[in-house]
Amino acid sequence: MNESNTDEWTTLPMMLKVEEAASVLRIGRSKAYEMAQRYTQSGGIEGLPVLRMGDLLRVPRVALQEYVTTGRVTQLLHSKPGQRGPRKPSLDQDVRAAGSEDLQLSLLNVD
Repeated sequence: MNESNTDEWTTLPMMLKVEEAASVLRIGRSKAYEMAQRYTQSGGIEGLPVLRMGDLLRVPRVALQEYVTTGRVTQLLHSKPGQRGPRKPSLDQDVRAAGSEDLQLSLLNVD
């Protein structure tokens, strides 16, 4: 990635609205929300990586950059052992359950 592309990423906010992520991806708002819904329903396996904060959805810049540059979907939230079905993302629950360091590492896709 050249320096101007890196600069473009750093000018984006750390957390984007779904509409802002749609603009980066050059897709429509409806498609972006459809992809975000697919992400939450799949438990973070596919779709547009989002975090739910109350009634808001936000797309972390690092997860969007990973998706755009490599095509890989960053799993922002880890499923708990023995849990059935997809898990609804909740930043508050994950910070309490995993600790902020673990959450930051999962945002960076580091184990």
